[in-house]
Amino acid sequence: MKYLPYLLIAVLAFCLGWCSRSPTEGNIGKSDTVTSVHIVTKVDVDTMYILSPQLYFAWIDKSDTIHASDTCYHLREYKEYQDSNYYAKVSGVAPRLDEIRVYPRTIYQTEYIYRDITQKPKRWGIGLSAGYGVGKNGLTPVLAVTVNYNLWQF
Repeated sequence: MKYLPYLLIAVLAFCLGWCSRSPTEGNIGKSDTVTSVHIVTKVDVDTMYILSPQLYFAWIDKSDTIHASDTCYHLREYKEYQDSNYYAKVSGVAPRLDEIRVYPRTIYQTEYIYRDITQKPKRWGIGLSAGYGVGKNGLTPVLAVTVNYNLWQF
């Protein structure tokens, strides 16, 4: 009978400690995940020179030709075609492609994802306390196991 209060306090402390722990399913709601996404886009534009490209296919349409005996002088014609993706130069009486520059764009997209997972602070705990207590003999030093609730953490 003499040890009954100590036994009840120990059982109560054990029950409070057991009830204050959370199961693994409950830990999902107790953690906080902060996700920040930073996307870096880099565009490289290369220049490819193709001088005097090779002929792929050509033909002469003889049904549309008129033969005459007089001399005819033609001026050499130059044409340039340009866009943000290419530059082409065509010249001659019978036009031909002299030069073409192609500007292919290569886009590199890098995505950085940072995830910070922080646990929420625990409020309940079991601790070891030392101090003075009031007993039958007055103020005496006490070393005890305590159940505590944390109001602030520092």
